[in-house]
Amino acid sequence: MVGTLIKTMTKEGLFIGIIKDYYYCDDDNESSIGVHWNDNDDTTESFVEYGHYDYEEHEYCFYNEGRWWRVDENFYKFKRLLENNYEYR
Repeated sequence: MVGTLIKTMTKEGLFIGIIKDYYYCDDDNESSIGVHWNDNDDTTESFVEYGHYDYEEHEYCFYNEGRWWRVDENFYKFKRLLENNYEYR
């Protein structure tokens, strides 16, 4: 869902962002999100269903229902949240 918080820790520090837009590609099961980060940078981040991204060394987490969830461990929950079809209870 647009407005969902996402965070990652890099060697430059902790970054928290807000999701601006979302696109899912059925061909390769990849979710792409536009993020506006707390350092005022705008990026596009991509996630795939099979977990660890060999091109990325940072762990991403999304915030929902009072806690942070790892994207790589909860890909389909993340996807459903972005599509407005999922709530954690």
